Amino acid sequence: MIDTTRSAYDRLVLPPQFGSSVALYRSTQHAFQEDQLTTLLSPVAVTLLALTPPAFTAEELDQATNRLFHYPATTSPNPYGFAPDELIDYPDAIYQKRFRQITSDIPLVYNHQVKNFIDVYASRNRDQTQRMLGKSTLYYPYIEEVLAEKQMPDVLKHLVMVESALQTEAYSPRAAVGLWQIRYATGRELGLEINSLVDQRLDPYAATRAATDYLLKLYKLYDDWLLAIAAYNCGLGNLNKAIVRSGGSSDFWRVSRYLPQETRSYVPALMAIAYLYDYQAEHNLHAVYPILSFRQVDTVRLYRETTLESIAATAAVSLDELTFLNPSLIRNRVPYRKDGYVLVLPINKIARFEKLRRAWVRPPDLAREVAQTARITREKQPIEPKAPNLRAVSYTVRSGNTIWDIARHYGCSVKEIQDWNGKRDHVIRVGEELTLYIPKTMAAP
Repeated sequence: MIDTTRSAYDRLVLPPQFGSSVALYRSTQHAFQEDQLTTLLSPVAVTLLALTPPAFTAEELDQATNRLFHYPATTSPNPYGFAPDELIDYPDAIYQKRFRQITSDIPLVYNHQVKNFIDVYASRNRDQTQRMLGKSTLYYPYIEEVLAEKQMPDVLKHLVMVESALQTEAYSPRAAVGLWQIRYATGRELGLEINSLVDQRLDPYAATRAATDYLLKLYKLYDDWLLAIAAYNCGLGNLNKAIVRSGGSSDFWRVSRYLPQETRSYVPALMAIAYLYDYQAEHNLHAVYPILSFRQVDTVRLYRETTLESIAATAAVSLDELTFLNPSLIRNRVPYRKDGYVLVLPINKIARFEKLRRAWVRPPDLAREVAQTARITREKQPIEPKAPNLRAVSYTVRSGNTIWDIARHYGCSVKEIQDWNGKRDHVIRVGEELTLYIPKTMAAP
C-alpha cells in the first residue's frame, strides 16, 4: 500500500549530494507514477550499493589502531613557563583556596600534615610522583568506572598511589601485595584466586573489584569514608580501639591521634595526592607515561593452557609487555579455565593474535565433548517385594558385618539385599541402615 500522506521519496534518507534530485522530484511529484519513481531511484540505489566497505587485514587493523592510540614521547612544556628542574611551592592561603575548589564527595582538608605530604610528593619524591601520574593513564580509567558503578567517591582512586605507588608488584612487610596491597586472608575472603599459578591480588582489575567491595563494606559499617579508609589501612581492630580511646568519636581527625603512625599519615597522604593530581602543572610535575595506556590495551579470552613466551612469539609482543600487563600470572603460564582465561594484550596486537591462534580463542564445544565422553548410569531404585508373608525391618550395620553374612543370617540372597536398598555393589559401612524383608514369623533384628 502506498503512503499517501508522505511519499516514498520523502521517507528515503539520501546523502547531501542527491539534494537537487530531491528538489526536482518534490516540484513535480504529482506528475510521477509509482513505477516512474522506482526508475528514478534505481541509479541512486546502484550508487549506494557500490559503496561497499573495504576488506581489512589483521595487520592493517593493528597498524591503524596503533596510530590512533599513541602517546607523544616528549613532555610538553609547562604552561606557566617553569623550567623543568624548578620546584614550586605556594603560601598557605593559595593551598586553602585550591582545596576549597576541588570537587570531592569526601571533604578534603588542608593542614600541616597534608602540607608535609605535598612537599614529599611534589619535591622530595618528585620523580616517583611523575611516574605515578603517568601510570594513572593505565589504571585510573578502570578504577573510575568501578567507583562510578558502585556510587563511591571518585577520590578513592588515589588510594592506589598511597598504597603501592601504582606498582602491581608492590609487596609490603605485612605480606600485602598489588596495587591495593591486599593480604592473603583478605584476598581469599573477597573471592580472589590465589594459588601457585595465579595471584589475583596482582591483577589490577580483579583487585580493584575486591578492594572497592571491601571499602564499601567498611563504609557501611562506620558511615564515614575517612574512617573506612583508615580501617582499610590498619584493620578493624586498631580502628575500633582508637574510636573507644577517643571517647567514641566518629571524627577521623580526633580518632587519628590513637591510630598507628602509618594510618595517621595515610589520610593526609591521600589528600595531598588528590590535590597534586588536580594541580600537576602548578607544581611543575610532568607525567612520565608507561609503555601503554588504558585505551591502548584490550583483552582476549584463551581456552587452552599456554605460556606467555608462546604468546609473545605469536603476537609479536615482548615478554616484558605481557608480564607487565598480566602481573597475576606469577609463573608466566596461562592456566586452563572452562570459561576461558582473560588475558590483557596491547590493542594493536590483538587482530594478529586472533588470526594466528584461532584455536586458542575459540570456545570449545563443551556440550559435544561431554556428550561423547560421559558414561551415564541411572540411580538404582529400591525394590519392594510383593510377597504377603514378608515384612520390612531396619538393620544397622555393625563392625565386622559383611553383606554375605547378613544375607545368610536372614535367609535371603545378596542380590535381594542390593535390590531392596538400591545398591549396585557389595559395600556396606558401619552405621548404615539397611532395609530387609523377612518372614513375619521371624524375630526382628
